[in-house]
Amino acid sequence: MKRIATLFWALMSLSTLSLSAQVEGYTPAAEALGAPQNTAHARLTPRSAFVCYPSREQMEAGGKSDLAIPLSSWQVDSLAEGVRYTTRFKRNYRYDDKQIVLRIEGATGAVSVATNGEERGYSASGIGRLEFDLTKHLVENNNTISITVHRNYAARAIEPAHNGELTFARATLLTPPRVAVADYVARTSFNKQGDGLLNLGIVMQSFLLNSKEYTIYYELYSPEGKMVSSANKTLTTRMLSRDTVNFFARIPQVERWSPENPNLYRLVVYTRHENRIKEFNNAEIGFRTVGTEEGKVLLNGKEVEIKGAPLAYTTAEQTTEELRRLKKEGYNLVFTSRPQLDEFYTLCDREGMMVCPSADITSPDADYATSPSNNPAWKEAYLWRAMAVYHATKIHPSVVMFSIANNAQNGICLYESYLAMKALDGETRPFIYPNAEGEWNSDL
Repeated sequence: MKRIATLFWALMSLSTLSLSAQVEGYTPAAEALGAPQNTAHARLTPRSAFVCYPSREQMEAGGKSDLAIPLSSWQVDSLAEGVRYTTRFKRNYRYDDKQIVLRIEGATGAVSVATNGEERGYSASGIGRLEFDLTKHLVENNNTISITVHRNYAARAIEPAHNGELTFARATLLTPPRVAVADYVARTSFNKQGDGLLNLGIVMQSFLLNSKEYTIYYELYSPEGKMVSSANKTLTTRMLSRDTVNFFARIPQVERWSPENPNLYRLVVYTRHENRIKEFNNAEIGFRTVGTEEGKVLLNGKEVEIKGAPLAYTTAEQTTEELRRLKKEGYNLVFTSRPQLDEFYTLCDREGMMVCPSADITSPDADYATSPSNNPAWKEAYLWRAMAVYHATKIHPSVVMFSIANNAQNGICLYESYLAMKALDGETRPFIYPNAEGEWNSDL
């Protein structure tokens, strides 16, 4: 329980860090992106990927949620600084009691966001998943939402080479309630009898100025679909607060997750206020432990010999085929050079392929004195990319280790990234850096 508390205090610290630019005042994206220390404005804290649903029936159907609006019909304009994508959104009474969050996934450059022609935020890191709160920036009836993917910006110096197209994989408007599930962490372990132990932390975010009483529920279903645990707790929210509700459960005869038997349990979380259900969401989790011993990786307490291969997400069908081919050839782990769409990690969970995701950092400057890795001006940029890949993938059982960078000269920024990631993780998953060359900031 102490480890979960440590994690969420660190999560709160990251939230303060990532939103600090709002206090200092807004610098237009075109200017801000030219300096390495200007990493973001109004970008929300990274978290696990999930979508909330208004009802259990819609969640169980597994299709589109009425609380998630895919954006399309983009008008594309080529600009000196990059490519701008603009679409329209009509805000009506249905959104009066909702937050409106823009989620952007898989951008190939730095990103800035505007509504109705006014810039609202930016991120010097585009790859992975970004979120911006647009609630206060959208007027009644018709609005324009613009996403600009930038061509030239300081952070290009620490990114892997992207393809020539300035684009993004998809953009979605999430419309959760004003008090909603913001994130969750599911820690799994085993007791001496072999029972599964679940430490579950559900983060509740209130955007209201007054307090409200909410009841938070969870249900856990076995791989066969049988409910094996459930509980609820009541929370009185505070003004503009973020609170964590903790649960503990023991699961007898638990079915463990491993590459040979990728057993997945389904976690369902929902909330109730004044006897009305406010939202549902769900995720797949696996009961497994990861550790290290004398330079070896331990999975569920047993040493596992790692045989890894690089892989990136293409389509669900092609990626599934590639994962199965790699398993037939004896590989048991894939590593990525940059963050992937969440579908990639879900497929690895289901196919039984372990994963080592990497932070989006590539800067192989051979000169230690001039490398961004050893320049304090780049510290926050390195830290953000490390934290982003951690929070985006932390709930996936297939993720058994993390790489603090893809390829870069070692230095103070990577030392700080290693320490920050170690402080966040309540498990003993290794944090590695293949180019550490024997230095202390790599567990393997």
